[in-house]
Amino acid sequence: MSVHLEIRSYSSGDRHRHDFSQILLPMHGAMKLDIEGRSGIVSSNCVAIVPQDCEHDFVPSSDCSMLVLDVETAALAGEAIPALLCNASPSLTRIEPWLWRMFRQLGAEVEAGACRAHDAAHLALAGLQLIEPSRRPRPWSRSEHRVLGVAADAQTASVAEMARMAGLGQSQFHALFRTTTGQSPKQLQLSQLFERAVDALVGTSTPISEIAYGLGYQNASSFNRQFKRRFGLTPSEFRAAGRNRAGN
Repeated sequence: MSVHLEIRSYSSGDRHRHDFSQILLPMHGAMKLDIEGRSGIVSSNCVAIVPQDCEHDFVPSSDCSMLVLDVETAALAGEAIPALLCNASPSLTRIEPWLWRMFRQLGAEVEAGACRAHDAAHLALAGLQLIEPSRRPRPWSRSEHRVLGVAADAQTASVAEMARMAGLGQSQFHALFRTTTGQSPKQLQLSQLFERAVDALVGTSTPISEIAYGLGYQNASSFNRQFKRRFGLTPSEFRAAGRNRAGN
């Protein structure tokens, strides 16, 4: 292995170390990462570097998934090594929103089987060349921890209800929610809604109108419009594409 890429979901931590460097880019949710006693939050618009042989542990949010690159820099003969990987210290670096969206799209392509992980890994390395190294870890506060706990059950609760569950005022809760998860409560609820929609479209033969009503839509056309705006395909096109991939 010189470069290995995959999308990983996390449910619990495990203190360990490995003999390669690891790059973490959030697809969904967030993660508290502790590397050699240094803590930070891996959330939207950032990239985390876990250097080779550094002991680390993590605490993920319930919906946490990451685009993970495992890199053996010594084996990258003839390839340019991103500056982020040239530092032996762990780092948590903010990246431009457009670049973060590119990585998320790349991860989505891999997850959907539309792009080989090997090819995507080298595209991701090229994208990392565009990031200037910095060390900007944020401390993990008790309030942020409570916000992540509430975010796991944010599907139908109002902002007022979620703020009350977190023991925070609405303004403080809303600001911490966005900082911690990278999304507003409404955006996260919409993300969770469409994740349920995707599961139903791919995993069942339930009519699309029933899926729409089950998700709280008053009519299927509204669901179709929002789904296409988000994924670029109508629900029926998305379901057909999934079946075609499964049949190949």
